Amino acid sequence: MLINELKTLPEEIQVFIWEVVSDFNDKLYDEFSLDYPQFEFINKVEDDIILKKTKIVDLPIILEKMPNHFKGDLRVLALKIATVVFWPLQDYLGNVDRLILRLGGKVPKHISLKKKQSSDDKQLPETFQGKVKDLINKYPEFKDLRLSPNKIVNDKGLMVNPSVQNWIADYIHFLGAGQHSSLERAKYISKSPNALKLADKYKNCLRYLLLSYDENTELYFNRSESLLTIEEEPAKQNIKQPEADVNVGFDKFLSNLKSKLNKFEEQLFPSDIIMSEAENNINKVRDILWQSIGVGDRDKTISCLKLLIERKALDLMIKEDNRFRNILKRFIGVKYGQNMERALAENIDPLIARRIFLEMILSDKLSLPEEDLFVAVFLLTNISTNSGQLIYLDKKDQKFQWRTIQVVGNKFAWVDKV
Repeated sequence: MLINELKTLPEEIQVFIWEVVSDFNDKLYDEFSLDYPQFEFINKVEDDIILKKTKIVDLPIILEKMPNHFKGDLRVLALKIATVVFWPLQDYLGNVDRLILRLGGKVPKHISLKKKQSSDDKQLPETFQGKVKDLINKYPEFKDLRLSPNKIVNDKGLMVNPSVQNWIADYIHFLGAGQHSSLERAKYISKSPNALKLADKYKNCLRYLLLSYDENTELYFNRSESLLTIEEEPAKQNIKQPEADVNVGFDKFLSNLKSKLNKFEEQLFPSDIIMSEAENNINKVRDILWQSIGVGDRDKTISCLKLLIERKALDLMIKEDNRFRNILKRFIGVKYGQNMERALAENIDPLIARRIFLEMILSDKLSLPEEDLFVAVFLLTNISTNSGQLIYLDKKDQKFQWRTIQVVGNKFAWVDKV
């Protein structure tokens, strides 16, 4: 559903679509062994009914037009969609009970979606300060604020929203109930599967959340953007550094970067050495890369990646070499959810595939420190002027960051544009 169409719906229905319908459709994909065109067809049918472009009672007839010869029981599929997706919207859509009865089902107990808070309820401001437990009790919506961009796995193995409530539940599941020390919190952030995947800025927010939760510390919160941010001190607004100081700091940063790049390149293997080992066959460089990753040889791994990019052979390797596709698929499943594993087979943007692949190799497989990691990525992405950028320079913090990827409708997309 397009965002501008979604925004025309009542807020409680928008929330229901984001939190329930998307996850339900992912489960349908596996349960009924749908292919991608069938999956997209069902999404479109649901959208049209929710937007009232199509009558709810016509669902069974429309599903008969599903592409690629659906092999399951259409009645069972229609009944499942009717009871899970449309029955909670009965007050909005109407006639859902008639549809369920027509399909041979039993009409469930009436469900009403949670309405938007009334003006009498306490409204959570965009910026505020307080203690986590007090905020949870005072503002019902606080517990549902998202702390990080991607879903996390709960104690039942299900993908759930990265909300304040779900992060705290994950923390308790990992360490147990009760108050915990700073060492225990550090262990959770560095060892738990969900926290381990976070970028540093999201780990910091999580650390502050847990600090306040355990020790009742008052902190500063900002929910003006899509994700909640947490700080020890209030954010300073409109404080501008003198231009001369900024330029001096930036010049120093560039000088340090140039020095690191030179040292980094000195440690790499010359391309002709790698090609000699590969018997002058660029496809055999894949085998050398695979072996180098296996033994954790940083310099040889990056040398192979550099050579593959120079010969414009990396994207093809990611696309057709099953060894690398399989480990990339697993990495995507862990980081973005199992339902996203199939994205590799569905015309994924080659630049996004390369971005995820390099993060997997350099960060996950080689465990490079952040400083070395971004020097390596800077080197690899500047071999060709038209190769596309995977990182960007945050001038304020004078450090590199990965370009951010988001999941939109079970597809990867860039959050930013470079």
